[in-house]
Amino acid sequence: ALSLSFEGIRLLHRAPDGWDLVGETPLDVEDLSSVLADMRADALRLDPSGLQCKILIPNEQIKFITLETAQTELHDVMGALENATPYAIDELAIDFDRNGGRTFIAAVARETLQEAEAFAVEHRFHPVSFAAAPAAHPFDGAPHFGATKAASELLEPGESVEPEAAAIVITGVMSAPEGPIADTNATIAVA
Repeated sequence: ALSLSFEGIRLLHRAPDGWDLVGETPLDVEDLSSVLADMRADALRLDPSGLQCKILIPNEQIKFITLETAQTELHDVMGALENATPYAIDELAIDFDRNGGRTFIAAVARETLQEAEAFAVEHRFHPVSFAAAPAAHPFDGAPHFGATKAASELLEPGESVEPEAAAIVITGVMSAPEGPIADTNATIAVA
């Protein structure tokens, strides 16, 4: 998972009980491209079969709404989002979850997803989906905003991206093994 925030970027690797931190960097580092290339190399050392990631959108870019009922349908979710953001409903990617007697809504502008994907593609992280890790909003799992455009070229025919069944939580730190890397992913062009 490539976790984006206004403070920096983190690369996470799936672990049995959560996600391990592989690397992180502030955005104002002198040579961001070089640091991200090193993170990418670490990821390929951890999994030489190839790199694919989900992009974790910054929570500050997501509109979270809680409805005090779980008796909701899609039209209720759309109604709650009407005029809640500067975007029209069709300009948003939306996920919602009903649990604990409430409905939790997460919405993000599609243009934000496009910008995040372009960044991940530019740095060759091969993004296949969008998600979020909102600590303060108790989704049952992680908010899922769909597949990237690049996913059609990165996934095998018939393969799809499933939403996370559990919240995305950093549970440890992982070090990549030393040695050469095998870069098996081709560069993907996204318009």
